[in-house]
Amino acid sequence: MNSCVSQHLASVCEFGGWVASKLPCPEESAHVKTLFWSSVVGSWALSFVRQNGQRNFSIVDRLWPLFPVVLVAQWLYDDRAYFSCAAAADDLQVRTAQHKAIAAMVLVAIWGARLCFNSIRRGDYAVGAEDYRWAVTRAAIERRLPACSCLRWAVWETFNIAFISLFQLALLYLISVPLRLAIQYTATVADGTVNAAADGWSFTEIALVVLMIVLLEVEAIADQQMYKFQQRKKQGVLTKHEAEAGFVHSGLWKYSRHPNVACEQAFWVVMCVFCATATGTDLGSPENIWLLSGPALLILLMWASVQLTESISRSKYPLYQAYQLQTSRLIPWKPWSAAQVINHAHSKL
Repeated sequence: MNSCVSQHLASVCEFGGWVASKLPCPEESAHVKTLFWSSVVGSWALSFVRQNGQRNFSIVDRLWPLFPVVLVAQWLYDDRAYFSCAAAADDLQVRTAQHKAIAAMVLVAIWGARLCFNSIRRGDYAVGAEDYRWAVTRAAIERRLPACSCLRWAVWETFNIAFISLFQLALLYLISVPLRLAIQYTATVADGTVNAAADGWSFTEIALVVLMIVLLEVEAIADQQMYKFQQRKKQGVLTKHEAEAGFVHSGLWKYSRHPNVACEQAFWVVMCVFCATATGTDLGSPENIWLLSGPALLILLMWASVQLTESISRSKYPLYQAYQLQTSRLIPWKPWSAAQVINHAHSKL
């Protein structure tokens, strides 16, 4: 792992540790607190259970598509009485608030179902399946430590509980928490505690929902293109050009090296903005800006993850560096020509 990746992971761990120390929020129900901490402790404990003779550190990876959906279901259950009353209300403001919350919940359910389906077909839920990057990360950490097995074990287990289990589940909680805002807002409007921010849907809210649908669709297309490529690679039926490269670089991957990651990040940013807009929450105010910590941490984590993934790809595929020079990292863009790459290199001299 290069120094840049190490610095990113260090900053993520430091900020993540501070955030995780304040989670879940004090106003959360006992059910949510139990769900969160049992998931943290349970995922860490399960990493000691051997699968095919080895420990497995991808327990949280298996929880990734499920945890936000379960959290949303728990929040809905906690406010079920008011939410049910909103469905029967004649007040347009109450029903509008509920419909916006439902839209957000449905989109998260679709996100979770699609991601879970993609993980299942890739074999991520198979016994013994583990993200190959954990082994690379562990080896990189151990290289920076003295040759003492006890010290290396202690450092890795600290990383295991603090980052793999606690930080990642805290991150999933933080990207999901704007939906709690939408659900509870419906409850407060229904019981008359607050007045609704609007009587109907604004153009901005409709546009944000459409944008999230587009992002989910583009992410699904990118994952499908990757899956088909990997299947053809296993079967040995790649074209000569594809086989020489060894990695997918057509379709959406021609315009972005990580189109699925770009859509994933954007989806949760837009979800946060939508929930804030639907509830009249000012994300720029000091008491609400923390709602942006989830998307911000997700971007930081995925940036470090992409750095690590690309360092591994460069070591495996000789042509990957050329692909990096020609293709945008995240935001889809027209690939550079060889002349543009050369001119850019000269400008750096």
